[in-house]
Amino acid sequence: MTDPRVSPAAPLAAIAVQFSEQAREYAVSRAHAEGATRTLLVEHLQPVADEILLDVGSGPAHTALAFAPYVARVIAFDVSGAMLHAARLAARRAAVDGEPGEPLAPLEAVRGDAHALPFGDRAFDLVTIRSAAHHFADLDRALAESRRVLKRGGRLGIADGVVPDDDPELDAFINALDRLHDPTTVRDRSAKEWREALERAGLRVDFADERTFDLAEPRSLTAWIALAGGSSQVLAEARRMLLTAPKRIKDALKVRTSGDDLTFDLPKLVITAKRVD
Repeated sequence: MTDPRVSPAAPLAAIAVQFSEQAREYAVSRAHAEGATRTLLVEHLQPVADEILLDVGSGPAHTALAFAPYVARVIAFDVSGAMLHAARLAARRAAVDGEPGEPLAPLEAVRGDAHALPFGDRAFDLVTIRSAAHHFADLDRALAESRRVLKRGGRLGIADGVVPDDDPELDAFINALDRLHDPTTVRDRSAKEWREALERAGLRVDFADERTFDLAEPRSLTAWIALAGGSSQVLAEARRMLLTAPKRIKDALKVRTSGDDLTFDLPKLVITAKRVD
């Protein structure tokens, strides 16, 4: 049965266009480049020097490069050619700016679909998916592909937007706001949904943090809408949604006025799982 909470998926080509057009903005986004979810993935996946990492939905390789000092090889995988170009530039810059004696693993950029990974079975020790899974048209298929390419004992780490398990009103509000921000969003899921999906894929959940914020300070609504290329009309509607939301939703999302702007924040989930067979 179709889940009525799930938005129809945008065609893959439309997603590629959306993110290609915004590649520069994502490359310089502090939340993506410095966010706490990036650090948590490294801490809880515990990369080892001889391992190979696949970063699915890599964008400009912020997560891939966080792992690069600790692994032997990194694959940045994305549907957008422009994002992968940004990833290559970021890898070159990181190699130049890196600390002496701390070489980065070589980064290879590969373009494709997360639902049909062009890699052999059991090819990777680590797979990461950060800030991308809410765009997947078929989450079960994408997770099955991630499991397929993991070796026995391999680890999968996911960071994504999250909604509460038991608050349908806040769930619906967060998803409506995120779809307004970026129409290629399919669904931000709850921790329970994530655990169930990972278990269906044949993975064992080892760690979950259900309420992480990438930056200590709230985000600017204007900057967030601009990140996805939203129009002034989109900004106005997002502002209206936040200002007229019930107080408990405003409190949950830390909504505050800031001059002509609003600030707010959306919680993130970090969850890791292992292939044990």
